[in-house]
Amino acid sequence: MQVRIQRGAAGAAAIRIPASKSISHRALIAAALSQGDSQLNHVVDNADTQATIRALRHLGAEIHGSSDGTVQVTGVHGIGQYDGEQIDCGESGSTLRFLIPLFSLTGREVSFTGHGRLMERPLSVYERIFRAQGLRFEQAGGVLHIQGALQAGSYQIEGDVSSQFISGLLFALPLLKQDSRLEILPPYESRSYVTLSEEVLADAGVAVRDAGNAIEIPGGQSYLPLQMSIDGDDSQAAFFLAYACMSHRPLQVLGMRHDSRQGDHAIIDILRRMGACVQPVEGGYEIAGASLQGAEIDLQDCPDLGPVLFALATQAEGQTIFRNAGRLRIKESDRIACMEEELHRLDCSIRSSQDTVWVQGPTAVQAGAVLDGHNDHRIVMALSVLAACSSAPIVITGAEAVRKSYPGFFEDLKNAGAGVEEL
Repeated sequence: MQVRIQRGAAGAAAIRIPASKSISHRALIAAALSQGDSQLNHVVDNADTQATIRALRHLGAEIHGSSDGTVQVTGVHGIGQYDGEQIDCGESGSTLRFLIPLFSLTGREVSFTGHGRLMERPLSVYERIFRAQGLRFEQAGGVLHIQGALQAGSYQIEGDVSSQFISGLLFALPLLKQDSRLEILPPYESRSYVTLSEEVLADAGVAVRDAGNAIEIPGGQSYLPLQMSIDGDDSQAAFFLAYACMSHRPLQVLGMRHDSRQGDHAIIDILRRMGACVQPVEGGYEIAGASLQGAEIDLQDCPDLGPVLFALATQAEGQTIFRNAGRLRIKESDRIACMEEELHRLDCSIRSSQDTVWVQGPTAVQAGAVLDGHNDHRIVMALSVLAACSSAPIVITGAEAVRKSYPGFFEDLKNAGAGVEEL
């Protein structure tokens, strides 16, 4: 799919963001492992969460959703009855990495597959653990085969690959009879995502003791049914907050908690440090455009903000430096290389090393360009909000990638005042 985007007429005064994809994954897994019925409200419906739902049904969980985002889950009390089918994780790294340890506990041979770059993304943390315990872990032809149940004990986990490995073990290890311990080796990146997992576990009656770089996990635990509502997704809010800054149009972004524990809530502080006027309102924030200034930004705990902040930095005065950005290279795309390629098409000044990105602004958005979304939802959305500041159309190809996390993105962008036409 292609979209043609440019500056449009004044739009709505407020946009309500979808529920958090990160929390939705975690709540669905915890509910599926419980004994009894759970109700989850405001679960986001996108390609990634649908992949998790499909996988959990293979464990025997009954999951039924409604159009208002309410999901009813009848859990399997532990690991359930795996039906032996191959697990298609779509393009969802969360689905794959969260569920490998859980499905191992079935003791049966399990095959995982995926699409896009998913099966090329790092799984070395689990591979090392499985091989050390004498368990099968083989990748061939885009399919991962595992067999054998993970054992309780002490684990050392690299903290700079992905926090999803830590969360995956946190979901599985409480179900074993003996206690376990995770030692996270520094640097410990995206710690806030582990905190989200621990909060969902606590809601489901599962206790862990987090001492910073070590987490104690008592064994012999059971999951309790959940009754919870999913918070709005701060990473999705970032696109509209950035759009309001760049377009100089006041906008309320609703569905955000002021006390959110999501790592991407850092967007509020980052925008304020760059000079934006961001004010709390009931249910979210109101933002007005201002003269933005370059800043130094650490992406260690909020890597998903990288693409939209690169786009935003092209409109700020002076240089913006992004530190600890290297993990962006192993996402759905190499998000640094892809944003460099597309921003250069717009004559923006951006360069990088392996772990640092420099953007010099401001740059007038060049009209008439055709940009590539690189099959990456965050690349497409970041380029879209920048294109929405152009006085003449910019075309983005591969725009269907937004279905992975935010199927209604273009409709919301149009409502916020951008000129959006699907081709």
